Amino acid sequence: MTFPKYLQILTVIIAFISIISISYNPKYVWSIIDTILNYFFTVDDPIFRNLANSTTILIEDIIKFNVPASSNIIKLRETSNFLSDIISLSSINLSPVLYLQTLGDKAYIAGTKIEKIYNTGIFAFDEIFNELQDIRQNLPKSSQNPLTKKDAEYFLLTQKDAEYFLARFRQIFNLVTEFRDKFVDIEETIREIQKLYHGHNNVQGFLNIIKYFNENELTHKKIFDMKIVQSELNFERNQMDQLIVIDYEVMRVGKSLDIFRKNLDLFIERIIYLSNKKIMTQEDGQMLEKVIEIVNTAKEIWGRMDKVDDNRILQIEG
Repeated sequence: MTFPKYLQILTVIIAFISIISISYNPKYVWSIIDTILNYFFTVDDPIFRNLANSTTILIEDIIKFNVPASSNIIKLRETSNFLSDIISLSSINLSPVLYLQTLGDKAYIAGTKIEKIYNTGIFAFDEIFNELQDIRQNLPKSSQNPLTKKDAEYFLLTQKDAEYFLARFRQIFNLVTEFRDKFVDIEETIREIQKLYHGHNNVQGFLNIIKYFNENELTHKKIFDMKIVQSELNFERNQMDQLIVIDYEVMRVGKSLDIFRKNLDLFIERIIYLSNKKIMTQEDGQMLEKVIEIVNTAKEIWGRMDKVDDNRILQIEG
């Protein structure tokens, strides 16, 4: 079998250096061997550029998250109880009363879970920002080439570097997983509310509540201010109409988080392999700096999103 010419040359060089190492400092000689091996086997792997690109795509998807403000959803329990009290004071039919109380309780749970999504997101954005900054600040620095005694034209990822970045990748993975779990947690609650709101198998839905109030308006207006009643009824209907369709938003962002987690899995597997092989380039640092700025802007936007009343897609400016 014939070996490639560069391997033949490399073998001769290593054999020659091994012979002269008997009379010279072995540590110095092996540093020369390392330099030669790196010359033949180093790679410009885009792992850090891919991390930056994947993070940018994820951030852009998350910032498009568009759901009712959690405070409005939490308030639905109060509104439901107000409407159920009106019915209970003017009717012996407890079915719509129990329905509204159940719907309000489910909405309250959904509202608190939306609030947790935003709170967990604030923490995740802040910590991911810190982790990316740590990665950028700890990229390999210039080292001296033992052959030329001059600073190297490129920086090599050492095993120590790789182990450090592995820990950072794992921490980001854990942060994203915790954030993603909050989206998974709310999915079943939304499905339960959808069934309650629409009604199924001849079970009462919210349209029956509207019908009930329309049919009993004359009775109710003798006791209650119907403008207030109608306003509360419209508020509940409008908020519920928005709430029952957020399952698409929840699944969309959850899917983006899962894709990012899979990419991180690949980075985690690859980073150790790249020790003493990965050439660090100026582009690696530049792209990390850019995504750090994007995350910083996104965390400020995300912190305001649950406080805006008029749903509210806030974009990151390019």
